[in-house]
Amino acid sequence: MQGLLFSADQHPILAEAQESVPQAVFTTNTKARMTKSKKGIHSSENVCFFGPFHLVNDRIITMLPTLGFIDMYSLMIFLGIVACFAYLEIYYGKKKAPRLLISAFEINGIIAIVMGFVFANLFQNLYDFIENPSAFAWSWSLTFFGGLIGGVLSFLLGYFLVIRKKFGPQMRDLLVIAPASIAVAHGFGRIGCFCAGCCYGIETDSWLGVKFPGMAHKVFPTNLFEAIFLLILSGVLLFLALKKDFAFNMPIYLMAYGAWRFGIEFIRGDHRGSFVGSLSPSQFWSIMLFLAGIGYFVFLLIRKKKAVIA
Repeated sequence: MQGLLFSADQHPILAEAQESVPQAVFTTNTKARMTKSKKGIHSSENVCFFGPFHLVNDRIITMLPTLGFIDMYSLMIFLGIVACFAYLEIYYGKKKAPRLLISAFEINGIIAIVMGFVFANLFQNLYDFIENPSAFAWSWSLTFFGGLIGGVLSFLLGYFLVIRKKFGPQMRDLLVIAPASIAVAHGFGRIGCFCAGCCYGIETDSWLGVKFPGMAHKVFPTNLFEAIFLLILSGVLLFLALKKDFAFNMPIYLMAYGAWRFGIEFIRGDHRGSFVGSLSPSQFWSIMLFLAGIGYFVFLLIRKKKAVIA
């Protein structure tokens, strides 16, 4: 991520933070595009990090607790990746798969995660460019669907070029456990978003609302809502994988998350760009995800029926 340097006189929020914690170092990473306007420097996307603080739409949020230089967002991302691989270990361990095969999947998975972050950034910049080409400036913002698409493509490339040639067809089992692994990693990531104060919802007076530090009003904690949904979904999918070896796990994930994400976008309060008509980028990809789930569900039903007849 790109390092930024701002002095306190460039932004009043930074001056406020420097008064609170003079030792704070305001050179850090960014997840959002910073633009200049008559009002000064501000964030047009989600989050800008400043040492132990970060700026969300001109609000100071503290990412606590921290473990040395590790903030909660980064910690949750790490724990999500660990949980993802733990699911793989549990599932393939139960099936008594060769250790070499499991390791091959994990190495391929690590590469896919790295490529996922790359594509998450590329897609967000594409959305920003489509929305306003004249004001476009490269950012280090991330979007989940871009990461999902890039990560899946990378994993499939490694699977067909290496794993399938060495170990034979393994796709059936992979499609059983992969949805649970993706969902649990994503769920921990959303907890990180809650701790970071990004990916939040619209203003509300509901008892469900959360007032993040620096906010004048409560907002729906859509990040936390999604974390809960994803962790429950991952638990259900893991149970089905271990107890039933359920071939329909993938279409369940595609339809469930597609429907959930499409709906929750209506109460998201952070700006994430536009894509097709009035749809947000995530709503567009949610529709694609849901349709893919229906298609795969029908395919599995037809294949199952043919197998019974045969």
